Amino acid sequence: MIDSTILAGLLGVGGSIAGTILGYKLNNSKADVNVYIDNRVVVYYLKKEFCMYLPLTITNEGSKSSTISDFRVTLVSPTNQEWTLYWLCFAEDNTFKGESWSDDKRASPILIHGNSGNQYHVKLIETTATSQGLSSVLLPAGEYKIKLEYFDRNRKPVSNQEYKFKIDTEFQQILAERREDFDNLGTVIFNLTQGAEKA
Repeated sequence: MIDSTILAGLLGVGGSIAGTILGYKLNNSKADVNVYIDNRVVVYYLKKEFCMYLPLTITNEGSKSSTISDFRVTLVSPTNQEWTLYWLCFAEDNTFKGESWSDDKRASPILIHGNSGNQYHVKLIETTATSQGLSSVLLPAGEYKIKLEYFDRNRKPVSNQEYKFKIDTEFQQILAERREDFDNLGTVIFNLTQGAEKA
């Protein structure tokens, strides 16, 4: 039979070794950053610019902090036409108060602490125009792909995710009219892989 003092000592040594190994592992763990679009996208036209609001959840399951320096979205139409949208600024969703979206501070790197998560709204834009002075983004009815990329502090792409949504004929007509009406800044909300609702 093992003496209780010896047993306690062995348990103490074992616990110390396990704690040291665990501490070493945690201290050397890398950042594990993931970015997700939260189920929907919001689009509208601002004169000749096509704009998109994305609600994002950003998590870091690693113990080291990390930085996201930029976002980029590629919008792919049912006819495989592609438009690249660039991150302009952060945004605020005020629709729950019966108000419109508002633009916040300009795009700047996001620091993500270890073992943390947060939600953000970002605005992305596409600025090319036709010879008639309208946005080059003319959206036909059908199924669309969104390719979301985000970049680390060295501006290297970290991930490229794909999402889908559909534009039916009704909302295609609404967007076509708003593209030509510079005074109409109304947004359209598309649920990813589902239908759309108008706001």
